[in-house]
Amino acid sequence: MAEHDELFDYLRSTDTVHIVTTTRDGRTIPTPIWAVAVDDAIYVRSAYGPDAKWYRRATTNGGVAFDTPAGARAVTIEEPNDAELEARVDDALQEKYAAEPASVAEMLTPLARGTTQRVTPAP
Repeated sequence: MAEHDELFDYLRSTDTVHIVTTTRDGRTIPTPIWAVAVDDAIYVRSAYGPDAKWYRRATTNGGVAFDTPAGARAVTIEEPNDAELEARVDDALQEKYAAEPASVAEMLTPLARGTTQRVTPAP
C-alpha cells in the first residue's frame, strides 16, 4: 500500500483482523487471521498452509475484502515471491505477536511461509 490510509492503519495495528472471502456460489465468509506491515505494505499468510479454506477461496475465487470498523474494504492479494521479504514478514510476525510464541511458530513453517500474500486496496 503506497499510501497510509485507514485500511493500512487498521490492518497494521489490529491484532486479529477478518478477511472476507467469497465462495463459488457467491456467499461471503469472514475468517479471523493475522496481518503485518512490512515497509509500506500489508502481508497475510495462512498458518495452516494452502489447504486452509479462506486461503483457497482468496486465491481462486477472488472477491477478497477485510471487515473494518468503517465497513468491508475490497482488496486484491498477490504472492510476492521474494525470499528476503519472507524473512522480513517472519520478523514482523514475531514482533507483533510476541505474546503468542506457539502460534507464531506455526506461521513460520515452510508450509505457512509459502502462503504469504501482499494485500493491496482494490481500485
